[in-house]
Amino acid sequence: MSILLLLIGFISSAQSDFTEIDSQVKSIGFSPKNELARNITLGFETDLEKIRALYIWVTENISYDFELLESEELKSEFYISEENVIDKTLERKKAICSGYSLLFKKLCTDLNIECETVSGFSKQWLDSFLSKRVSDHAWNVVKIDGKWHFIDTTWASKNEFSEERDDFWYLTKPEFFIYSHYPEYEKWTLLDYNISKEEFDQLPVITDRTFFEDNIIVIYPKNTTIEVSKNRVIKLELQTKNTNRSISLLGYPWETYASQNNLEFPSDDEYSKLSAEEAAKYNQVIPSLEIIKQEVVDNKIRIEAKVKSENLEKFEIYVEGNAIAKFNVIME
Repeated sequence: MSILLLLIGFISSAQSDFTEIDSQVKSIGFSPKNELARNITLGFETDLEKIRALYIWVTENISYDFELLESEELKSEFYISEENVIDKTLERKKAICSGYSLLFKKLCTDLNIECETVSGFSKQWLDSFLSKRVSDHAWNVVKIDGKWHFIDTTWASKNEFSEERDDFWYLTKPEFFIYSHYPEYEKWTLLDYNISKEEFDQLPVITDRTFFEDNIIVIYPKNTTIEVSKNRVIKLELQTKNTNRSISLLGYPWETYASQNNLEFPSDDEYSKLSAEEAAKYNQVIPSLEIIKQEVVDNKIRIEAKVKSENLEKFEIYVEGNAIAKFNVIME
């Protein structure tokens, strides 16, 4: 399956209205472990309603455990058994991905709802170009009316960086999920076609719903690496159902007046003696990539950008301020 085909044919679908369920579940507190699932879903009849209730409860009541993430001592205390991880998660009201996914699976299982924990590889902005050899994330698949669906309670939950629950990770379509999650066992991609780990590594890094809601397709470039010719112009082409969108590019590393002119940054004492104009030069940020032409043709946005820094290594495409894709750059 080519990468280009994976970028074609997305259509967004409205999810059911869960307003009443969400409101009711938010008022439910903690209770003994083996009674928790029943208490959360009391009054709900269908598996879909119960699954939504469990998802809301977990994402509202369990926060991300950054202390556990960084502590090998805590991990050795936690990871004695799956049951112990669940107990510690409920005790601390915090978890990392394994705690989130194991707790969610237990709650489903207690209600006789089929659910599995899936381990695999994640792709996010800070590590987007790493080809990981060891799985680093866990999420769930849950069966509704005979069909498996994805839920990632970890990424959906509120945390110190986001005060909003992100429902993009609730019943996420497999063709969206594959851009950021790849399972250890290929069957859990839930796709109708095969995709290898190597192909997953080459997909653009997309974890924002804007890309899918606007049916944005990166027609060119077709993979995550661009070779820049001697004319130092990069060409991009996007297809979207909404061409009235603000497009910007952000290149890395950033350049400054000082770095471009090979100026050694002055000492604190020397810096304090500079005029305001001279001091500003050292701190002036100069874009390493600049859009020089942009046009709309039918449902396509065509962009030409000039590389202004010989040190350009990678860049991101932003749509309405949301980063939707990231690319490596090779300078000739």
